[in-house]
Amino acid sequence: MTVLTPGFRFLTDISAPGLLHAAVLRSPHPHAEIVAIDITAAMALPGVRAVVTAADIPGRNAFGVRVADQPYLCAGKVRTVGDPVAAVAADSPAIARCAVERIAVRWKGLPVLGDPAAALAEGAPSIHQTSNLLHSTRYRRGDLAAAFNRSAHVVEDVYVTPRQVHHFIEPEGAVAIPADGSLTVFGPGHWASAEARDIAAMLALPEAQVRVVASPVGGSYGGKDCLHAQPLAALLAHVTGRPVRLIWRREESFAIGVKRHPFTIRMRSGADAAGRLTAHEVDLLADTGAYAQHGPEVLDTAHENAQGPYAWAAVDLSGRLAYTNNGIAGAMRGFGGVQVQIALEQQIDRLAAAFGISPCAFRQQNLRSESATGQLGQTLAAPAWHSRALAALPRGAPARRAGRWLTGSGIALVEKNEGFSPGGPNAGTSVLALVDGRIVVRTGLSDLGQGLTLAATHAATRLIGCAMEDVTVVAGDSLLAPDSGPVAASRGAGVLWRSLASAAPAFLATVLSRASQATGVPVDALAMGAGGVYSRTTPSNRPLIGWAAFAAAPIAVTGLAPAIVPPDGEGACHALFTACAAMAEVAVDSFTGRVEVRRMVIVPVTGPVLDTTAITGQLAGGASLAAGLVVSEDLPAEQGRFRASNLDGYFAPTIADAFDCDVRCIADIPPDVAGPRGVGEIGTNVAAPAIANAVLAATGFVCRRLPVDPQAMLAHLGETL
Repeated sequence: MTVLTPGFRFLTDISAPGLLHAAVLRSPHPHAEIVAIDITAAMALPGVRAVVTAADIPGRNAFGVRVADQPYLCAGKVRTVGDPVAAVAADSPAIARCAVERIAVRWKGLPVLGDPAAALAEGAPSIHQTSNLLHSTRYRRGDLAAAFNRSAHVVEDVYVTPRQVHHFIEPEGAVAIPADGSLTVFGPGHWASAEARDIAAMLALPEAQVRVVASPVGGSYGGKDCLHAQPLAALLAHVTGRPVRLIWRREESFAIGVKRHPFTIRMRSGADAAGRLTAHEVDLLADTGAYAQHGPEVLDTAHENAQGPYAWAAVDLSGRLAYTNNGIAGAMRGFGGVQVQIALEQQIDRLAAAFGISPCAFRQQNLRSESATGQLGQTLAAPAWHSRALAALPRGAPARRAGRWLTGSGIALVEKNEGFSPGGPNAGTSVLALVDGRIVVRTGLSDLGQGLTLAATHAATRLIGCAMEDVTVVAGDSLLAPDSGPVAASRGAGVLWRSLASAAPAFLATVLSRASQATGVPVDALAMGAGGVYSRTTPSNRPLIGWAAFAAAPIAVTGLAPAIVPPDGEGACHALFTACAAMAEVAVDSFTGRVEVRRMVIVPVTGPVLDTTAITGQLAGGASLAAGLVVSEDLPAEQGRFRASNLDGYFAPTIADAFDCDVRCIADIPPDVAGPRGVGEIGTNVAAPAIANAVLAATGFVCRRLPVDPQAMLAHLGETL
């Protein structure tokens, strides 16, 4: 959630003398060969300062997380609607757009793959030079056939989750400013240091000559986790020697911005006569679109979360991730976990109903032990405390009918990893400094609107004893802050706390030693406080020595948050998880088939809470995003073309759809290596399956395909009421 204040400015509001405006020529085709490009007419237009194509990129023309398969400007062919082919810098936005229209491209159409299963079929044409199978997963444990044979009840179904749009307030954009052979790029993102490295490689510049400022951000939810507008703004600034602004129009964001991965999930789950879970078989098929982005990691997360926090006697999990020509899927809050959790938690509720056991009791008796290994056999660094989250849930209202409305409540219990699997980046650094009379926290983590700046301020005050008004935070700047890794995988709060906790002892010792030398008071008789260092033996409301006294010799201590990764386990697994339970109440209109979310209670196991307002905002915002996923949001693609091109054709929740969300943090867990647990995603992960189960409780309707189709709901109600 981004809070706008009178002094708040998005990064793309930045200007500079001589600013040029950029526009991009994008592919109108989902899959086509570029036969020829003619930029002559565009260059002849008065006010046009540069037109660039792939041939003008001096360095590497590819980027990506695990697979660098996405070009900054396409050469040879395009793989999706919106792929960038050329970019223009001009004196005004209107001239830039006019120039783009004058670029002539000759195309040759190629076969379009719009279905992931068809893309993986034998003989399907390749979208890249490799197979259309981008990534796959497999995990087996126990005797699955024997476990199913002893099952008293088995639930088998197919669940389909939709493509979802981030629709953040600030669209993708960047401002690039060259000066003295260096380049500064202001662009909202998750990892300034990595973005600077990629842009430097694209421009064939030394890394030290590129600075990226990636914070603050007007909303991301994962959509700005990879490069977007920054590279082309940087390229045009490099070519022209002038500042360049490139801001995507909302239609561009819809066409080429990343989306949530659509999944098809086949799931078969059983339990024995005692109500104990036995066998669990899962097959995942996900559509990553034209480029990898975070697709492999998304499938890995879905794979790891397919068992949930439950103890299964035997499991068989498999997953496939396919290239198609359907736009690009990437990081989005919930990150693969939420798709499979929607399916799994409905399976659990349906099994509970088959035994006549309450959903809460059924979960409690089937939880993994807190001392057990993780889902993929890995050793965990700390317990997640699932049972505490579940036990703290209130009882929801029973299903009932009131006039046209059918109401009911449902619960869900999930866990979400913090950080990345081995290979990382999982470690992170922050700097605690005393400069010019201010306590300064420098972190490479970006403030995406999640409250990172406030959390850093709270962490500093708790760890060293200063006042909040003493603290300045520098975040998301590749020049002024260390490389802390990305704000992703719910790792921000943990990395920030652990790195500052690492720096605090040395910082305190240095400050107090200097204060002792200046005042003659022994170190053990001094203490930090608001505005400076105080005497313990002579209490006063004024510091003995203020922060300004340290200005002549600044102090800076770097702290390291070490990586927390499992030493064992199969595949891309994690060592640290947050547990979260939720209860949702919904109402279904029997006249229209429409679902309304009325109330939500979320119980996360957070550990120490740095800022209650920030955590509440994160979890409530995540729940709202989940409601859209279950109730209304979908961006279908037909032969590589999205049905909607803007928010007027895409049904995102508005303030009119807001519901009461009660967040009840469990902070009093035993101290462990984690410190504060990350909650950046788990509000979405837990709320979506809780809403689906509330719909099931209210109507008996299984949410097999999301969002819930009102016509399908009416057909169901017509058969059951």
